[in-house]
Amino acid sequence: MEKIWKLNFYQEDTKLNIDRLLAERGIVTETEREIYLNSDLKYLSDPFLLPGMKKAVKRIKRAVNNNEKILIYGDYDVDGITSTAVLFRFFKKVYNIDLEYYLPDRIKDGYGLNIKSLTKIIKENIDLIITVDCGITAFKEAEYLAEEKVDLIITDHHTPSNQLPKAEAVINHHLVEAENYFASEIAGVGTAYKLAQALNPKKVKEMNKELIPIVALGTVADIAPLKNENRILVKNGLEMIKEDQVLGLKILIEELKLKKQNLSAGQIGFIIAPPLNAAGRIDDAQQALKLLISEDLEEIKNIAQKLIKINKKRQQQEEKIYQEAESKIKNIDLETEKSIILADSNWHSGIIGIVASRLLEKYNLPVILFAVDEEKSTAKGSARSISSLNIYQALEYCQSKVIKFGGHKAAAGLSIEFDKIDCFKNKFKEYLLQNLAEEDFLKNKKIDLNYDVSKLNKDLISTLEQFKPFGVANPSPKFLFQNLKSKKCYQMGKENKHLKIYLENGIEAVAFNLGDQAVQLASGGFDLIAQPEINCWRGKENIQLKVDDYRLTDNPKAALVFEKNNYSFYDYRNSGDKRLNLDKLLSNKVVGKAAVYISHKKEKAHFETKFESHYFFGSSYNFQSDFSHLIFYSLPFSLQQFTEIINNYHLNRENKMIKVIFIFGNSDIKYNSKVIEFLKRQEQAANSKNELDFKGSVRYNKLSRRMDNFIKFKDIAFKNNLFDLIANVSNFKEDKNES
Repeated sequence: MEKIWKLNFYQEDTKLNIDRLLAERGIVTETEREIYLNSDLKYLSDPFLLPGMKKAVKRIKRAVNNNEKILIYGDYDVDGITSTAVLFRFFKKVYNIDLEYYLPDRIKDGYGLNIKSLTKIIKENIDLIITVDCGITAFKEAEYLAEEKVDLIITDHHTPSNQLPKAEAVINHHLVEAENYFASEIAGVGTAYKLAQALNPKKVKEMNKELIPIVALGTVADIAPLKNENRILVKNGLEMIKEDQVLGLKILIEELKLKKQNLSAGQIGFIIAPPLNAAGRIDDAQQALKLLISEDLEEIKNIAQKLIKINKKRQQQEEKIYQEAESKIKNIDLETEKSIILADSNWHSGIIGIVASRLLEKYNLPVILFAVDEEKSTAKGSARSISSLNIYQALEYCQSKVIKFGGHKAAAGLSIEFDKIDCFKNKFKEYLLQNLAEEDFLKNKKIDLNYDVSKLNKDLISTLEQFKPFGVANPSPKFLFQNLKSKKCYQMGKENKHLKIYLENGIEAVAFNLGDQAVQLASGGFDLIAQPEINCWRGKENIQLKVDDYRLTDNPKAALVFEKNNYSFYDYRNSGDKRLNLDKLLSNKVVGKAAVYISHKKEKAHFETKFESHYFFGSSYNFQSDFSHLIFYSLPFSLQQFTEIINNYHLNRENKMIKVIFIFGNSDIKYNSKVIEFLKRQEQAANSKNELDFKGSVRYNKLSRRMDNFIKFKDIAFKNNLFDLIANVSNFKEDKNES
């Protein structure tokens, strides 16, 4: 077991179940459906639901009325840059006041407020500082400003600690106590936009075409979940970009050779945001900010071209760090360590976060990379996490070993004394061992539902367009297409990294970064997880599958999992050599200690000798240990027997998920039928010898019912839809006449 394919719903018919796709995204009621599909700006939440908003508005309006000097203190990443741009544009147009801004230097200043920078700022006679995308843990800095009689308003989206900094107002969505808060996951730029909304909703509405595209840019770049408030902002932002009200965005899009008419969230995240991010990583973030607030066409063109060049330089440095990190990983026992924690004095602190993301994608382990400052004997780190681990909570557990840290569940930043890195590693590993299971480290692919590839059509794909924009928490609907074969497939793209597959039914599929799998996919049957889409090429539209993952029919390294009602059924039925499959499973650390049902005495003896730490049983059993998995190597003889085994196993799981693996195949049907027929013949022979009516024999009739029950059970056990088997187990009522 190397991956898990978790199927959310099994579809029996060929009509696309839109309601089911919506339900998987938490969209159940008619109101939720309306908001999700239409995403009108009128559905944005009331900004005053954020604690501290009234105080912030009152203080800012007083500052404006008294001609006080206001400074926006941002951050050097795209979220911080766009947050600053939104408030700068708003204050300039609505209040027409002189406004200062400050973006810290990643290397000289580090993240967030710092005393050194504030000392310079205070000399400019600033009366009010408004932070964006930072400040929630700036306790010392807030105290310093209070002593200097400079008021502070904090707007941030990062996770706060138990206490809040001393400020006139603190605006952070984590502080909202109401359940189901619609803006519960807004980015820093979303928080800045809520402040503008609160200050003057009428003017903000008039300015939306120049504000919301910037909000969308920052939200996507910060990898914020694209649901609720974020989804509305991004969906509208992608449409409003076409209006060209943000000159800098217009020019940057043109310089990147993109078409603004069909921009996706993915293009923002992977093409538009990186040049802006690169400025803050290895150059000057103010260049990116100027691009978003300037109206000077010549200046904007020069900046856009410069940012693209900076980004190419960043890409070169990124590749160098990535290769060096890969070299270091060769010396790590990843099976034991469960994470990748590396440090180097030659690494740039502005680039390690991108490399950490790449390593996370490849290894599916938590990654923390440190850029070491040898002069100061400290290191700055960037952390990226797997879905099953909240990296912020993990760092909180390790806080005694670090200087400071901040972030959220998927990504974080930290600083540490260089000589404490090894102690930190041990503490971090301790947290992982206490809080995660082996299975949490497997790549987990979620599938919305299965579908027949031959039934795909353009109308269906047009319906799926309503689910855009796709991103975190709102991925493109993923379908399971089973039992496919290719007519041909070939490598394509730079360095043959990608794969083009021509399926037997005429539909094409493209698999990015799977170019080296061409021979495997051409040699036999396979299943795909893919997103159906329309591919436009030379004026022609064709249905295409964008492949997310694949597994070979005869060598399923990925387990297809049906999960419902506290049961997880892992499907390996009829998957090649079942003895080899069991061997691999029991050798895998994910299956810590398994209870294995085997009805064949010789095979049971074989596995008992080879795998002494696991438990093998047949007709009688005693589950005294807490087994991680229950494996059905053989096929039980009835639903009653199957359910009794599961229920007895359940008693020793202490309310944990019941993880059941199926390895049996069609050969088990023949074996079980032969066993029952053999017993019937024996009974018939015994009755004949004793001159009894064998058809009237109680035992013979029981065996006949046993065959009937087996036939019914095998029909359920071999259905493609294992959710039905879960339902049968959940609702099973014992047949008193069953043998």
